[in-house]
Amino acid sequence: MLRNALVIGLVVVLGRPSFAAPSDTDRAIHLGGMVTFGGLYLAIEFPFKETFAAETCRWCDPPGFDRAIRSALKWDHPRIAARTSDVLGFAMSPLVLGTMLVATSGDDRSSRRTFDDLAPVVESAIVVSLLQSTIKYTVRRSRPHVRFAAPGRAHHHDDNTSFFSGHTSAVFAETFAAGIVAHERGYAAEPAIWATGITFGVVTGYLRIAADMHYTSDVVTGMLLGSSIGLAIPYLLHRSSLRGDDPGAVSVTRGEPRLISFGGRF
Repeated sequence: MLRNALVIGLVVVLGRPSFAAPSDTDRAIHLGGMVTFGGLYLAIEFPFKETFAAETCRWCDPPGFDRAIRSALKWDHPRIAARTSDVLGFAMSPLVLGTMLVATSGDDRSSRRTFDDLAPVVESAIVVSLLQSTIKYTVRRSRPHVRFAAPGRAHHHDDNTSFFSGHTSAVFAETFAAGIVAHERGYAAEPAIWATGITFGVVTGYLRIAADMHYTSDVVTGMLLGSSIGLAIPYLLHRSSLRGDDPGAVSVTRGEPRLISFGGRF
């Protein structure tokens, strides 16, 4: 219940719909929410992880298709796949997507515009990560390398946190958020952002299976939830600022600046 309340609180704090041009106060509220709930996620995942993690699984045996795909895709040296997925999912993906988003806006680059472009990406990653933490500690699915381990294996607090894939969901949330921002801004790099992000997401998901850390159903669920949240956050919380309700906003299409205005409000 506490974890559910924290996720709801995140949506309330970050979820003030932008019916008008964002003010510096709005940006400060969003920044405060990102710092607070991002820090909360890190606290849950590191110093307090053993507090939330359970020693026994609720969902222990995989269905047949998960078992078959695991056997086909698992690497002989899964640690290499695991480390590669860490770098790709938690470092390369946000760095590359964020850089592409910032670099594509042409000459109209201010600190406010940078914040407005990157905030939906960061918020999407935080929301899906907190959702993933809530679900994995509740569902308590055993990881494949735990389920098929040799007898006598020592217990680790991360053993029963397989569902769903946090790496995969974070990459897809970032990809969809960045893609929507680029689309609404009219940035020329939109196709490259979609192609790069989806490639990163698919490869990350494959590596999580190859690393024997997740089943296919964990990865597919992460893809779907990450994509949904990455799609929802920009449209629900930032649509006005992205579409140009801010009189000072300039949209860059195919490298050329133009002013966009809309008569309606969302």
